[in-house]
Amino acid sequence: MTTVLLAMGMSGCATGAPPATADWSTMSDGCRASGLPEVVIWPEDVGVQLYPTDVLIGRIPDTGNGPGLLVHFRQGRTGAFAQSAEPPKLFMAVGSWNNSCSLLIDADTCPAAAAIYRDLAERSIPIGHAFDAPLVPTVTHGTQYFLSTRDGHGNRMDWSYVGIDHPLQDALAMALDSLAKCAAPAARAFQHQYPAQAGQPAMPAGQP
Repeated sequence: MTTVLLAMGMSGCATGAPPATADWSTMSDGCRASGLPEVVIWPEDVGVQLYPTDVLIGRIPDTGNGPGLLVHFRQGRTGAFAQSAEPPKLFMAVGSWNNSCSLLIDADTCPAAAAIYRDLAERSIPIGHAFDAPLVPTVTHGTQYFLSTRDGHGNRMDWSYVGIDHPLQDALAMALDSLAKCAAPAARAFQHQYPAQAGQPAMPAGQP
């Protein structure tokens, strides 16, 4: 399905109270009653801890297109002066609106991870995308891509997108497609644990 602009799609959902959930930064292997879209809407409220040079990317499919995928490149720079305190790891979660299954692995065990991380770290986000051809009215459905990071000086940036032909959209799609191979155990666990949701909408019917 052709994806469309974000603003109205998530703004109505974000006005309510954040969900009660476990701290996402303590999650490793396992399945739980915590959905992926809440990370898009309330990243800090669900405990996402980004350390300098960490990158978190994700994709929440449009209604009916199956579960989403989240990948957090945890670079291990958790020391007092942002020095590396542990080897880089990958946290990967597969999930729907209500549930998810995840795993935590050493980054060097996922062959595609290093090159994807380097590519993402060199990307820029054009602020003026589609300024010359704004889409009105905004449509509420579409596959959502998102990226969060904290630069080397500790500055936080959260970006999300539902639209058409954004320069970063294809890069994120290719990255997530490649990383899905390493996230396959989480995907299998999700399908086994929540079979009714594995092919169901990322949001329940009636959600904005």
